[in-house]
Amino acid sequence: MKRLLPFALLILGGTTACTKKNDDSPSPTPAACGIAGMRMQGTIGSDAFCTNTSLFADLAIVLTSNGIMSNGSTLTLELDSVNMGSYGMQADVNSVLYTDPLGLAWKSIDGGSTTLAISSHDTGGNRIQGNINGSLYSPIGGAARSISASFDLTYTE
Repeated sequence: MKRLLPFALLILGGTTACTKKNDDSPSPTPAACGIAGMRMQGTIGSDAFCTNTSLFADLAIVLTSNGIMSNGSTLTLELDSVNMGSYGMQADVNSVLYTDPLGLAWKSIDGGSTTLAISSHDTGGNRIQGNINGSLYSPIGGAARSISASFDLTYTE
């Protein structure tokens, strides 16, 4: 029995020393949404959106950008028009797709009221800035959601 006591104490001490701290507090939200050249933020319906997990932008045939928020919501842009100016957003031209934290989709549609305004485009520095305003629609029906978003992206080619 005396031989088992040190072994039992060793196991007891090892299990309590290796116990993971139970920290259920959420990660702090950054004070600013992204940094200059890597920012996508806005309000879609009642949802505040700030890309704080992943963001990319690539210009090939169209400029494609996707931002992911830590709650799982995403905002994807496919911009056919990249010159400064205002453009309509449709289902297949200058489109925007938002998925909420539950994975429900909302997108621009043909004949909708969603607009894209490119306020700056530096082709030498691969940086584009602009705003999106209007309404997004669910493919399964229901009420439209308003969108008011801005982006400041540095893209690859």
